[in-house]
Amino acid sequence: MSVIHLLAYDFPLPEMDMRQFKKVFVSKTTIGFLQGFSVINCYCSKDNVEVSNLITKKYCHDVGLTEEASCIENFKNYLFKYMQPHTEIEIWSIYLGGDYSKHYTIMPKLSNIPLEHLLIVNDEIDYFTEHYFKPTKKEINLSMMSKEDVLFILENTGVCLVIKN
Repeated sequence: MSVIHLLAYDFPLPEMDMRQFKKVFVSKTTIGFLQGFSVINCYCSKDNVEVSNLITKKYCHDVGLTEEASCIENFKNYLFKYMQPHTEIEIWSIYLGGDYSKHYTIMPKLSNIPLEHLLIVNDEIDYFTEHYFKPTKKEINLSMMSKEDVLFILENTGVCLVIKN
């Protein structure tokens, strides 16, 4: 069970890894993180019901993004270079692992609902969301891509950012 970010497109894209490991010193402790973006061939199977139900484009790539301005600018330049004119790319944030109830941008708090009631409705929630779930889609022009658009993907699951060239 994990969240994956997939870039879906009708044409193949070259792999690119512009991530860098950064270190930050915070109160006698070193914290490391990756900064930048990557587009890597995806080996996620179309047998995954989450992928096959949502993604209709021919090619899928794993995409790694961060919300830093330099990352967004580099990613936009990559897309400007490799996207064909008048096409669109989809960036998906999908929760894999069979719990379709995770595919909501706003989840209700379940802590006040008794466990026995949750167990009764769990299968119905899974069935309903597997067959009727409509992801939240946001459409933008590539030249207008911003930090808010990247955060839309990074902070939610069951969402799609459609980028038009």
